[in-house]
Amino acid sequence: MIATAYAATGEQAAAGSGMPQFEPSVFQHQIFWSIASFVILLYLLRKHVLPAIEKVLDTRSNKISSDLDAALKSRQEAEKASVDTQKVLVAARRQAEQTVEEARLEAARYREMAKESLGQELSKKKSLALAEIETAKRAALAELHETVVDIAILATEKLIAKNMTKADTNKMVQEAITAVQEHKGQVH
Repeated sequence: MIATAYAATGEQAAAGSGMPQFEPSVFQHQIFWSIASFVILLYLLRKHVLPAIEKVLDTRSNKISSDLDAALKSRQEAEKASVDTQKVLVAARRQAEQTVEEARLEAARYREMAKESLGQELSKKKSLALAEIETAKRAALAELHETVVDIAILATEKLIAKNMTKADTNKMVQEAITAVQEHKGQVH
């Protein structure tokens, strides 16, 4: 057949009729070899290339599926973690609010206790101060009474000793007061 094709080509080349692919006498041979080449190519593709391509596609498909499954699982875990985090945040907020409220109540309680304690302490100090004032007042009255008695005794002694005028009496009272003050100064 090939020889016939060569012979036909040689004759056509000699005749100068043009390209052999368009020569109707060679069409049968060209169709046969084209079909045979195509069938062999299909067989080789099916036997060697397609399984490799299918293997690569299956591997990629499996990897994509596993990646999608992992992504879905990660998303579910992230959503669960988000929900858990929200629960923890809500609980922490509640706890913080409760702690603040307890601290506020405790501060108010301490403030009331401090007021009460301060009131008691001030009341004690006031009582002590009033007692000291009363004691000092009694002591002053007693001292005044003693002084008045001393002045009266001295004045009486001097009046009895002499018959005096009003000016002498005033002078004598002044001397008595001075004497009592000097006497008090020596005692203290």
